Amino acid sequence: MIYNSSLKWDAVYDVVVIGFGGAGASAARFAADNNAHVLLLDAAPQGSEGGNTRYAGGAFAWGDDFNKLRNYYKQTYFPFNYDSKALNTFIENVMKMKEYAKKYFDINAKATGRRPKGEYHEYQDADSMQSQSMTQGMYNGGFWKLLRKKVYERLDKIDVWFESPALHLVQDPVDKTIVGVQVNRKGQNRNIAAKNGIILSCGGFENNQEMVQNFLGQGSLAPIGTLYNRGKGIDLAIEAGARLWHMSNYDSHGLSLRQNEPREKFAYMINWKSLFTGSIFVAGDDGTRYFREDEEDRHGYKYNHGNWIMIPNQNHPHIVMDQRQYEQLQNDQSDKASQIRQLISYAIKADSISELAKKISAPRLNQAVADFNFLTDKVKRDMFLNRKIETMRAFGESPYYAIPVRHNILHTHGGAQRNEKCEVIDLEGHPIPHLYEAGELGDIFATKYIGANSIADLLISGKIAGENAAKEKKQTIKLDAITGASKIQELKTDAHTEIGNFTAKENQGIGISENGISDVPLVVRVTKDGNKISNIEVLQEKESPSLGGEAIPQLIKEILNKQSADVDAISGATTTSAAFKAAVNQAISNIK
Repeated sequence: MIYNSSLKWDAVYDVVVIGFGGAGASAARFAADNNAHVLLLDAAPQGSEGGNTRYAGGAFAWGDDFNKLRNYYKQTYFPFNYDSKALNTFIENVMKMKEYAKKYFDINAKATGRRPKGEYHEYQDADSMQSQSMTQGMYNGGFWKLLRKKVYERLDKIDVWFESPALHLVQDPVDKTIVGVQVNRKGQNRNIAAKNGIILSCGGFENNQEMVQNFLGQGSLAPIGTLYNRGKGIDLAIEAGARLWHMSNYDSHGLSLRQNEPREKFAYMINWKSLFTGSIFVAGDDGTRYFREDEEDRHGYKYNHGNWIMIPNQNHPHIVMDQRQYEQLQNDQSDKASQIRQLISYAIKADSISELAKKISAPRLNQAVADFNFLTDKVKRDMFLNRKIETMRAFGESPYYAIPVRHNILHTHGGAQRNEKCEVIDLEGHPIPHLYEAGELGDIFATKYIGANSIADLLISGKIAGENAAKEKKQTIKLDAITGASKIQELKTDAHTEIGNFTAKENQGIGISENGISDVPLVVRVTKDGNKISNIEVLQEKESPSLGGEAIPQLIKEILNKQSADVDAISGATTTSAAFKAAVNQAISNIK
């Protein structure tokens, strides 16, 4: 939107942050700490905010040798261009990440021990970058809860609006300064002025199929993080005249189950070693193998003649196996055994390879199985894809099985180009006044994403963007609101600290767990009729509606059927499942 004098402002803030993920939470926190009155927007409903940070492991990159780190990063960029100042600034801050954890979270970060030789250990100085963590365990929501908590500790300076998508930036027609944003708030379009800066931290575009096809050249990828990264930051950047970069870069964890759902199950199966050991392989659209199944996952990148590239996207791939393999997986004893048994329950069954090929539309499957058996029995070496021969076993007797799978996507990296100050750059290479960017939207990674760097980046870029956006700036346009936001019900903050009082009768117990994905404790009330659990009520929860929210009713049903909280976790909601079961157990123990 181009500003004109007839435009009326509904509210005025010092800083507006678009996107309440990890980067947005960091940006809002540091803007508030620099005396800014902040509006933090998110398109997602409360309980689904957090972007991909909500689902992240929480490890961040760290190193103590600038030259070695820079050499390692440069090799992962090659032959792509990069902004030297932006990369240097990032590395300088990566070296301070332990101090960052202590200063801003009062936590002594500890090494995770993951990939001690580096994700790309073939490169020089790969071991100079190590991953650290501020939380116990990974993929349990702990890191996101830390960031969210820092926002909620500053609600005197930060207003939060959920289900309030940004529609357009408002730009001065003369000097191109970004002076505000139009937001859809409770069914009405509202014009919100920003005195000092607007920060784009609205994530990538992995949930926008048109952008996935246009920018990534992939037909269909299954998101494994948030469902609310729909590429709005790209649209906002373009309408402000920003230069885009890194649009083709994304990362994944290989494959998920294919049910054509918005978010598919079993996102990390590529790392389950016991799954891809035996008479089993991944078949592409025509039935032939197209990548090494036992290769270590590098966020989706696979070895390719001296380079590492993203796995070529197939439209309907399958995991194919024989009866012996199926039984082997049924009896698996690894730490992934429960998930593996769930996965194979979706298998398509046939009495012959020819029949299976017809069922899954894979015309060359017969030849692929024959080639696989030839490599295992005759050549005794996988001369084409270099899978370790000890993980391969010839296909034997029928029946045969095929599990439909789909390539997945963790997050994209493309967006507006940003400089070392997290200012958004225009087509002429100049900063667009008052417009900043943080997080995975337009981050500095051109190719070959290295694990733990997105967490480091959201902390670093969030802080830089928040502090710079908060600095007072000369006003060229009058930004007074027509009325105070606090006087209009629709413009009041959605964020409040919550305190609950819960009661229990003689045959009831209350259980509380703070280990869910949300910062709001999960509270249940269990009723017993004699020795029988007769009812389980959820008194408070703010888990993700599409994951934890759907898992809880299933858990209640299973616990009531089994009369015990010792039930399997719901796939995709393991953190919520563990917290819910702990709360139920506590409630049972509290019954008097």
